[in-house]
Amino acid sequence: MAEGFFHPTQLPIPQLDTLRLIGAMVRILPKTLLVLDIAASPEAAQAQARNESLPDGTECWYRFFTQEDVARVDEPEFAMGMVRHEFCQLVKAGTRFPAQTWLDGGGSGFCFDAQGHVLTNYHLVSGEVATHSREAGVIGAEVPCKGLRAEIAQQDESGNWRWVPASQVYLVSNPSLQRALWDDGQGRHHLREDTAVLRIEPAPPHSLPLSARTAQQGEPVWMAGFPLRSARSASAKAALGYSDADGSLRVSHGAVSSVDGSAYFETDLDGSMGNSGSPVFDAQGQVIGLFSRASGNGPKNAFEYGHMARVHVSTELATRGLQIALPA
Repeated sequence: MAEGFFHPTQLPIPQLDTLRLIGAMVRILPKTLLVLDIAASPEAAQAQARNESLPDGTECWYRFFTQEDVARVDEPEFAMGMVRHEFCQLVKAGTRFPAQTWLDGGGSGFCFDAQGHVLTNYHLVSGEVATHSREAGVIGAEVPCKGLRAEIAQQDESGNWRWVPASQVYLVSNPSLQRALWDDGQGRHHLREDTAVLRIEPAPPHSLPLSARTAQQGEPVWMAGFPLRSARSASAKAALGYSDADGSLRVSHGAVSSVDGSAYFETDLDGSMGNSGSPVFDAQGQVIGLFSRASGNGPKNAFEYGHMARVHVSTELATRGLQIALPA
């Protein structure tokens, strides 16, 4: 069973030293401001939703709810969803709308070379792409990020790891908006080539090996990242020996369920908000892809595993699209 978010020491990734994994992981922290208000109907709420990028690198999300949503703030599954979580907190605090608050959490990334280059998702850096007018796609030209932050692992003299802010984050490479997102013609955009390269200072103490080989259906895989929230039953957690997601580094284990050519593959890996950009490993400890998006009922999956499928961008597509040189 693929259920569970395990601490790296509980669930080692084959052929990969756990200290190397921890030292290569990067917590990605976009600066996302939520502007929330009440709309007259669900249709109006959907029609008014939009994103804007501010000059300081902040991604501003305008989201609208209804009076029916206000009545649901005590429903655990409703309150677990992204943005709905923040909305419910504001309602319970007696906040008057419109209101502003920061989006809770962030995403994941990982260092892949000694120079501190980090592979992550386009959707985590989209605010910086817009701020620096890079929608046409830019390869190998770094600019300092204005709002995006990152944290890296640092080991103290006692051997304990703690997460500390990177002193500088640069956006190095990103695909074009057209390649990164697919417009369905109905005003909605869907993630496609969801990749980007950052460079951070200081460089993380370790890096992870990349492999451009194509995933095979049924093969075992592992994923490492920073899942943000879950509320699983005590019996399920006790039976498998894991604890709820809380934003700390976790590893999950599953299998490839389907493969879409050399560009994408789907798995049954467990995860949560915050896993965006998480590396996916094969049994040789090599990164064969990174998590991009999920389909299914995310809030329900936070309470009970089995309601989500996860789609990953292959390392082959990421390295080809961003012109990352693989070791010979």
